[in-house]
Amino acid sequence: MLQTSNIHRYADGSTADALYTGRANISRENVAEYRDKLVSEVESLLNKVSDWGRLNLVQLNPQKTQVCAFTAKKYPFVVSPQFQGTPVAASASIGILGIDISNSVQFRGLLEGKAKLAPKKLGVLSRARQYFMPAHRLQLYKAQIRPHLEYCSHLWAGAPQCQLLLLDRIQRRAV
Repeated sequence: MLQTSNIHRYADGSTADALYTGRANISRENVAEYRDKLVSEVESLLNKVSDWGRLNLVQLNPQKTQVCAFTAKKYPFVVSPQFQGTPVAASASIGILGIDISNSVQFRGLLEGKAKLAPKKLGVLSRARQYFMPAHRLQLYKAQIRPHLEYCSHLWAGAPQCQLLLLDRIQRRAV
């Protein structure tokens, strides 16, 4: 088994993380140095994953590897690590277990996606209302629609109120 606290495994993949914490008034040169060191650490983690894959006869796809730099700095994170000889370009967001997280840790896109899909599901339930008693419709709502709205809500619960109002409107319309 791969033993490292920076690699998290789940059903069909794994996630590795590395971080550095800077200060508010740090120079660009120091930031570049910290970022280079961070990329080296990420490459080291990716090498461990690659070695583990070789030992366990698992073929990994470097093209599916994602990297996202979460930063409050204004200038972009341009350094990219390599995985099995393939450069991994930093993307503006990363998808982990069905949640897209932007590099600025904003959940607007995620919430808008939920706000688009939930009314479609509600529409299907509404068109089928003649076939179900109210208690059954409520049960279907709780089983098929509400979990979609609440999935990973602890992550995006701190989003701006204007973004959360979209989901509140859907909830009110449903009940």
